Amino acid sequence: MSTINKIITESLLKEKKDNDNRKQESNSIKFFLGMIAFAIIMIILRELKAIFIPLTFAIFLSFMFQPLNRFLYSKKIPVAVNIFLIVIIILILFTALGTIVYTSVSSFVTDFPKYETQLTTMISNMITRFEIPMEQVTDYLQNKVNWLQMADKLSLSKIVSGTMGNFIDFLIKLLLTVAFMIFIILDRSRMFKSVGKVVSEDEVEHFGHVLKDIEKQIKTYVVNKTLISFATGLISMFFIAIFGIDFVVMSGLLIFILNYIPNIGSILASAFPILICFIQYGFSWQLLAISVSLIATQMTIGNFVEPKVMGTGLKLSPLIVLISLIFWYWVWGPVGMILAVPITSALNLILKGIPSMKVVSALISSD
Repeated sequence: MSTINKIITESLLKEKKDNDNRKQESNSIKFFLGMIAFAIIMIILRELKAIFIPLTFAIFLSFMFQPLNRFLYSKKIPVAVNIFLIVIIILILFTALGTIVYTSVSSFVTDFPKYETQLTTMISNMITRFEIPMEQVTDYLQNKVNWLQMADKLSLSKIVSGTMGNFIDFLIKLLLTVAFMIFIILDRSRMFKSVGKVVSEDEVEHFGHVLKDIEKQIKTYVVNKTLISFATGLISMFFIAIFGIDFVVMSGLLIFILNYIPNIGSILASAFPILICFIQYGFSWQLLAISVSLIATQMTIGNFVEPKVMGTGLKLSPLIVLISLIFWYWVWGPVGMILAVPITSALNLILKGIPSMKVVSALISSD
């Protein structure tokens, strides 16, 4: 009898071991398949960024305008009128922003040639002060630099055509974003009905809660970040103006836009007015004053004001924010850095609802 029990025990142990091995192999296969799928998705997102960037903006805009859409729907206003009003609001906002950008860039292009004299003087002073051997510099400029190629790159026709190409590309992406947003708004209710046919009511309810959480976080982040960036830009413009530095509006606009990039955006934003001040006044008290003022403004708002306004907000680990900035810059360039935080936050909310992904969500979160 003991022999039979021993055989049965060994058989059960062997079966358990085989099941564990199969489970481990299955998990390994799932992991590698997941990594391959992730790599393929990232390559697709990177190669087709001309489509996916407008689509991502459209998704975020649909979340931003969802409260207005719900309000208009509650007042029995037709969907076509809702969409028309939202499109008009978007076009007005982008038109205003485009006008400011165009005016600022035009002013910069018009006024910058007057700095040629200062630049020539500064370079001459540097050559004298640091005793740069001009014979070697002249030989390098004559024999090493391809002036024809440089002239071709800096030709006015190339610059104008490139600017027009970027402007047309911006218009196409704006129209594509608006088109995507219209279809998302129109298809939202149908999407819930389709999901309800294949999953349980609890899962549909959970899906709705996730979407509401994403909408709340994106709306809070965009509104608060916009107000903070706008305040930072205004304060910086005040300092730039009182110290007599040129390109006040363009500097403020750059600070406003680049402040959407966490951590490093504020550093990049302050570089432009400081550089203009250096070209304009050289090593002077104005350069020291504007550097201290802008850095103090960025540090005060970034370390004290923004944490209080944003609160726990997106609940993302600072390390994850930095990694997401680098990753999305690789995928979509500078636009990816602006979208990195809301995308990562939305992914985190989705992962929280998947039992097998709760570990990953815990690593992403700052809780």
